[in-house]
Amino acid sequence: MLEEIDALVRRTRMRSRTEFVERAVESYVDELREARIVVVKEWTEAKARAAVLRYLKGRPATYVTDIAEALGMDLDLAFRIAGSLAKEGKVVG
Repeated sequence: MLEEIDALVRRTRMRSRTEFVERAVESYVDELREARIVVVKEWTEAKARAAVLRYLKGRPATYVTDIAEALGMDLDLAFRIAGSLAKEGKVVG
């Protein structure tokens, strides 16, 4: 791994491995600051469906990923619920 780092240091014209590591850590910390941790809850289909409908009330549009994040819902379940609501004509997909 040090050989790879040394090659990157030379290619990017950094002064040293230390500078490389400092920049890498800064970048990672910035990424973590922007990251969100979503705690996924257990949902039954019926409760998930009701929660999605409540979430959508009064919102002109939203992404399924935003629904899942806001409700702490597994993405597969959120997409499944959104798909079934779209088939029923309750939402526009």
